Amino acid sequence: MLHIGFDVVVPVLSQLPNPAPAPPPGADKITEVAGYFKWGSQIALLVGFFAGLAVWAGGRWVDHHRAGKVGVVMMLCGVSGGLLYAVGYPLINELAGGGR
Repeated sequence: MLHIGFDVVVPVLSQLPNPAPAPPPGADKITEVAGYFKWGSQIALLVGFFAGLAVWAGGRWVDHHRAGKVGVVMMLCGVSGGLLYAVGYPLINELAGGGR
């Protein structure tokens, strides 16, 4: 009985047109807000890197080894964050099948 239902329903459903995707209302505002967050994260990464550079240089200047290590960690976090920022979206997009 169920097999007969599929034989009737599938040809009818296959005749329906496949509409093109359309953005939802307000999508332009959402992408604008996302752009602000991206801009802010870029600035935060740069500030974190250069603050780490200043802490590292200051720690080396006054021979304070812990400050030097903290500065190196801050710079590594800035560089790692920049790499994740640059590689993250294309990688997630490829894994999710968006590149096909």
